[in-house]
Amino acid sequence: MVGVDVARGLAVLGMFGAHLLATDDLVWTDPGTWSGLVDGRSSILFAVLAGVSVALLTGRTAPPAGEALVRARLVVLTRAALLLVAGGLVQLLTTGVYVILEFYAVLLALCVPLLTWSPRRLFALAAGWVAVVVPLFHQLLLPWVAAGPGGGVLGELAVTGYYPVVVWAAFVVTGLGVGRLDLTAAGTRVRLAGAGLGLAVVGYGVGPLLGVRADPAVPGFVLQEGATSWRDLVPAADQLLVADPHSGSVAEVVGSGGFALLVLAGCLWLADRVRPVLVPLAAVGSMPLTAYCVHLLGLAAGGDRSALTADQRWAVYLVFAVTALVACTAWSRLVGRGPLEQVVAAVTGRAVAAGPRVRRPG
Repeated sequence: MVGVDVARGLAVLGMFGAHLLATDDLVWTDPGTWSGLVDGRSSILFAVLAGVSVALLTGRTAPPAGEALVRARLVVLTRAALLLVAGGLVQLLTTGVYVILEFYAVLLALCVPLLTWSPRRLFALAAGWVAVVVPLFHQLLLPWVAAGPGGGVLGELAVTGYYPVVVWAAFVVTGLGVGRLDLTAAGTRVRLAGAGLGLAVVGYGVGPLLGVRADPAVPGFVLQEGATSWRDLVPAADQLLVADPHSGSVAEVVGSGGFALLVLAGCLWLADRVRPVLVPLAAVGSMPLTAYCVHLLGLAAGGDRSALTADQRWAVYLVFAVTALVACTAWSRLVGRGPLEQVVAAVTGRAVAAGPRVRRPG
């Protein structure tokens, strides 16, 4: 599925941009602000693709059963554990970046009980989650946790962190459902693009249509440093219609989730037509863990970036992006799987080999 790798490569380079660029607030009608596309949408695209990857690893269109299901659960749980370790290690670096790997680890683990579900059930769960859980998260759960001790590490991962699992589960569940579809079929891609476009229009359009704007008096939907009361964290109801990046609002989840589906459909379509041109991008997407972690090492080695001008930030971004494209392409051609991906595959293979076996009757 080269198109999935291409989409993942876009997500990785987009996250580079979110870490490095001085982006403007995105105005869809103003091309000068389009660098703001990387904010929020890159990591959401990657979260959706994480769900797609789980599906591709565990039977694609045929959900696993029996011994295959046992192996699939071991594969997903082992990968989640390795991502948790990798996230903890890179957190030791001074990068100024909200590292997402530990959140992804929890999200992957949450996929385990859903591996046998059909696409229809997964999409229904994702829709219900957005309609019910996400609003309740903002109005009830986040203020309640923030008013107390914060819930410790699990509270941060699930509720108060930069990528709260309670919200981001919708993206991974949607991706798991998408991955269970026949992504090689033209009809599937058309429906995927149509659904993505429709969701993006609704998510990004309802707030402006109703005249809802971001309220600077509301400090955001995540636990902000310096907040003195849980009341500082409760958004007005209409703020759930503001699709600001990393707001975790209903509007952002719907709009940016739809945008991710639209990007994936476009990448699948392009990969069938101009595949040679997309080889470097697909190479980055084939080793996202390596590209992401090496990027964080580079940020840590580069030191403080706060004094850089906008032009200097673009120059640094281009260095990172071109280096990733060239290095990943060369590694892919000469070696194959990325170095960290090789480690993950080796450990996962051992875990599966040492895992339990399903006894066959008779």
